[in-house]
Amino acid sequence: MSDTINKNRKLLLVDDEKNLLRVVSLNLAKRGFSVDTAISAEEALNFLSGGGYDVIICDLRLGGMSGIELLSKVKEDDEKGDKNTVFIVITAFGTIKQAVEAIKLGADDFISKPVDINSLVETIDLALRRKNHAKVDNTDNFEMQNGSGLNGNIFKDFIFKSPAMNKILNEVKLTSKSQSNVLITGETGTGKEVLAKVIHMLSGRNGEFVPINLSAIPEGLMESELFGFERGAFTGAVSGKKGKFETANGGTLFLDEIADMPLSMQVKLLRVIQDKEFSRIGSNDGIKLNAKIISATNIPLENAVIEKKFREDLFYRINVLHFKIPPLRERKEDIIPLANFFVKKYCAINKKNIGGISGSAINILKNYTFPGNIRELENIIERAVVVCTSDSIMPVHLPKTFTADSGREAETETEKFRHIDSAINLDGLEMELIKNALEKNNHNQTKTAASLGITRKRLITKIKKYNL
Repeated sequence: MSDTINKNRKLLLVDDEKNLLRVVSLNLAKRGFSVDTAISAEEALNFLSGGGYDVIICDLRLGGMSGIELLSKVKEDDEKGDKNTVFIVITAFGTIKQAVEAIKLGADDFISKPVDINSLVETIDLALRRKNHAKVDNTDNFEMQNGSGLNGNIFKDFIFKSPAMNKILNEVKLTSKSQSNVLITGETGTGKEVLAKVIHMLSGRNGEFVPINLSAIPEGLMESELFGFERGAFTGAVSGKKGKFETANGGTLFLDEIADMPLSMQVKLLRVIQDKEFSRIGSNDGIKLNAKIISATNIPLENAVIEKKFREDLFYRINVLHFKIPPLRERKEDIIPLANFFVKKYCAINKKNIGGISGSAINILKNYTFPGNIRELENIIERAVVVCTSDSIMPVHLPKTFTADSGREAETETEKFRHIDSAINLDGLEMELIKNALEKNNHNQTKTAASLGITRKRLITKIKKYNL
């Protein structure tokens, strides 16, 4: 946290719990904020009429005017007066739906009760930096292409050129030393694990980065995978084994597909996060938790909470810092830098010398929506490199669905190289790609399907077709 951020910052705390007002305001004052308190939204409006505030922290549920109504009023006044007030809502258990509504109406973030002061200050700090990016912190422009840029090896696989991704990397830099739990959301294939690795490397933690895909683990094995077990803990346990939590101590534990964790395991995970301690199965000895926890999901976790498929208390625990990666179709500036990166990568793997991607092929890639995001783009470029017999990637080397509506220029070039396409055994190529993917993922069908950007059901059909 930066003292520059907090110095002379005016903050208004609104809640109808007098004890919370007293404790939180005193702690924020110690951190350098100038704090006023209001016990109702109506009293808060009186304070606001006397001058502006940099930050408003408001409970959603208040007697009289609600926190949502106060938020709408503040945002309306901000627009009239060209202000930029940070508005953070406080949510009690069972108010996740209202918190989501508040974010949609313009709230910058939300925190849950009971209020953790350190997490609150980090939330305020990050929100202020977002609002005052140019004035407060001369953050680096992380724009990178082909693996070059700040901190070399840290970002070698994180390729982007878009402002949206630059903003996320700036926020990661601001919070990288934090001990708070992180939630990364985004569609399948957007690069959530790569971002998690960047956060781990920037954190300065000396331990390992330990990923675990929760959707790929049967429910009956999940507890032993996460917490480990002692010898004799159950039939077949001929020796003890460390779990992922123990392996990640001193480092980072990446819980991928957190939404797929069964409710019974969510209770145990919540207890570990709260107590900062866990035990192996079959042991009463506690092991202190010293791992940064990063979770990821490709579904809106707030909806899962509302539908009672994910515990609300656990959601608040893992969602202290939240990074949402936009899909590739919303950051088209990243398509070509990524494509060029993958060309070099698969040329090296396949010992090929391809100079790059032709202009017509680039236009086709730019106009495609990439429902499978970066993972789909990588698979497309890997295929193109394998089938390419010229010195650059042409439209004919892309899937036929790409070239169907790509315009006359691409169509002409496709005709020029049609004899190349006819000489290729596409079934044989597909079989080889699936075979290689299965080997890379130790024949785990769920992971293989994800790496190929297809469903597990489709993968099984292909395995049967090619007798793999």
